[in-house]
Amino acid sequence: MKQVLLAFTILFTTELLHAQVYMEEKSKHRFAQTYVGFNTQIVPAQGQFVSDGLSNKFPTLISPRFNIGGLHFWGKWDFNVNLPLGHLGDKKVAEETEYLFKPGADLSARYYPWRMEFGKLRPYAGVSFNQMVFKLDHEELGSRDDLFFTASPLAGVSYAYKGWQLNAELMWVPTNKKEFYTSRNQREIFHLPQNYFSIGIVKFFDTTLKEEKGYKNGSTKKKEDELRRKGKLNSFSVGLAPSAAYFLQAPQFSQGEQQSLPRHKGEFNWDFGLGYLFHDAGLHIGFSYRDYSSNSNSYGLEHVIRRRSVALEALKFFWDYNGFVPFIGPSISYERWGAAEFEDDVMTSEVARTKMISPGIIFGWDIVPSPLETWVLRTNLRYYPLQKVKNPTGEISRVDQFEFNIIQLVIYPNRIINTR
Repeated sequence: MKQVLLAFTILFTTELLHAQVYMEEKSKHRFAQTYVGFNTQIVPAQGQFVSDGLSNKFPTLISPRFNIGGLHFWGKWDFNVNLPLGHLGDKKVAEETEYLFKPGADLSARYYPWRMEFGKLRPYAGVSFNQMVFKLDHEELGSRDDLFFTASPLAGVSYAYKGWQLNAELMWVPTNKKEFYTSRNQREIFHLPQNYFSIGIVKFFDTTLKEEKGYKNGSTKKKEDELRRKGKLNSFSVGLAPSAAYFLQAPQFSQGEQQSLPRHKGEFNWDFGLGYLFHDAGLHIGFSYRDYSSNSNSYGLEHVIRRRSVALEALKFFWDYNGFVPFIGPSISYERWGAAEFEDDVMTSEVARTKMISPGIIFGWDIVPSPLETWVLRTNLRYYPLQKVKNPTGEISRVDQFEFNIIQLVIYPNRIINTR
């Protein structure tokens, strides 16, 4: 909710700018535009799941969502994130059983064969990477939930007018057949809903066009050279981002009733960063901290993994394409892991603890419209291979991690003072 309020504060306090300035000129500062908005996702009654030995159809689901994204490459590509604000639908399938099915956050990419223009209907096609949660809650047996990841093609149409844009979209899930335990010993095949419709509205705003005048008349370059000579473009940095961590490898549950435990798949968390930017070298060195837990549960059985990580990272920026600045570098992480097992909320063994130094790689990009920026938006991707932790059973399991920050806010305090 805080992210939603922040977005609306930016939206209504930013000077109203022309939403399609790239029609006039394809310049660096017209390369991308940000937007925020809302849409409603509608999932018609379809699919099939089993409860108490009976087959049920997923009832109609309605989900309002907050939408934030950006139109890039002068009106040709759209990258966006949808965050559900709630789910409306029938949850009771029997007197003693409730279910919960909810599409989660998704990341989408849309391509417009004909660039967006005011007053014209434009078709698009793309792909969405999304997550979905299904949970059965039985009065006597307890509950079990599982997380599913899908890559889904999508298609739709957009209509823009005076900085506003309407979107209507259809998403199709091709791999909807999933295994799910309806008790500790009974496994069934479910068919998740395949068709997802959405309709919504977004409002564009621009925070980079104001930099164009100084870029063209040379005043930006002049000030950059002056501050560089004085070393005042170097700066400490503070970063904050919502992040997702995915288990590319996870403990296997192959003994007795533990087979019903779902595989650990991923968790959302916060990424906190502190560092220092060396402007001339195009180098950022800093620390990143993440802390999260992953729970796998099945009708009273539970397996919990917790991770705490502090990473030392060096980012080398190697290109600048119209303010799109990619980077790559090493990430050396000090890791502390803990794993525990429970049955009916009672711990069945001692916590198994693991410490390690884990080498990895970090890559991504910054959006930098001007070399004098006091803050930037950064996208981070991290990969840590060959991570191994101890289980309470004494076994060693791989827990390789892939981490993804779609938008990290990075602030340069020194520049705030030096560029006044």
